[in-house]
Amino acid sequence: MIYMSRGERRNSINKKIKVKPNINIGIVVLILFLSIFFIRLGNILKNNRERGAFAYVQLLNLGMPIIQSQVYDEGTYAENKLSLRNVCFEVLGLNNFSYRGIIQNENSFFYDIDDTDTKSVFTFNPFQVSEDSISKLPVNNDSKNTQIYNPSLKKEINKSKPEILIYHTHTTESYGTESESSDENINVVGVGDVLANELEGNYGISVIHDKTDHCISYNDSYTRSGETVDKYLKEYGDFKMIIDLHRDSLENKAATTTEIYGMSASKIMFVNAENSTRYPKNKALTEKIFNKTGELFPSLPIKIFTYPRGIKAFNQSKSDGCLLFEIGANKNTPQESKVTAECMARVIAEIINK
Repeated sequence: MIYMSRGERRNSINKKIKVKPNINIGIVVLILFLSIFFIRLGNILKNNRERGAFAYVQLLNLGMPIIQSQVYDEGTYAENKLSLRNVCFEVLGLNNFSYRGIIQNENSFFYDIDDTDTKSVFTFNPFQVSEDSISKLPVNNDSKNTQIYNPSLKKEINKSKPEILIYHTHTTESYGTESESSDENINVVGVGDVLANELEGNYGISVIHDKTDHCISYNDSYTRSGETVDKYLKEYGDFKMIIDLHRDSLENKAATTTEIYGMSASKIMFVNAENSTRYPKNKALTEKIFNKTGELFPSLPIKIFTYPRGIKAFNQSKSDGCLLFEIGANKNTPQESKVTAECMARVIAEIINK
């Protein structure tokens, strides 16, 4: 018999017992979640095309209220959409949380299906493409052949005194693409061309359409476009209307699409800035055009959106006739937005030529 001291027995027992490490599974899961969260956050901020770091500015305002009260200018970020709330929703995958949004995230084909059209039914045969399998959009080459045009509104044009100025603060905003483009076939400049040509050719309203690229630096776009407006005001005096033509940015195409006399068209939204020194006059003119648009083309206008503080008041302090149009959004096609431009030419002629 081997005798062991008490200390030797204790050491022998400890060797036989395996001590399990004390790991808190909850902490591991939390660390993993935070790691994924910040990786996704970094990718979203890296790939974001919006300038100005609005989410970062909001963080500063929360952490140091003195910055918000002394330095922060709300108007500078009036058009920015990448807020803290939207960033968090996007990181968590909740920014498009609906049955339609889930399907669209998985298959981009469904971005082009209008969920407001309950009559649209299609079949697909992988071995044969028939005429019914091809999506066809009507092309409107001459608005005189449609119900949009009103020949009774045409007058003799006076080129010596332009009545309307059209320009683009965000000149490269484009249709049917996620990116901006200088190609006038797909950006807002091409839509401005249609509006200008309709007004001059069909209604005898003299127009200046300025195509200056004001987007060289996005944050200074309104400063540069304001200089362009000043140049024309100095040369010609005031205009009856000064139109800053934009497009919106939305993922749901159905929200910005309608039908006008059998043609697919982009809806239009009007934008005002309360910090304009001429806001009452700007507002009155916008409402007049909004109401006339609704009267002639009931499904076309979306709403009048008023910012408490627009960037540089969207240059609307420069004239009583200043207007900001947002025709369609990035998901709309150029052709849809050009149909809307024809409609707006008719609306403007109804106001100016009567």
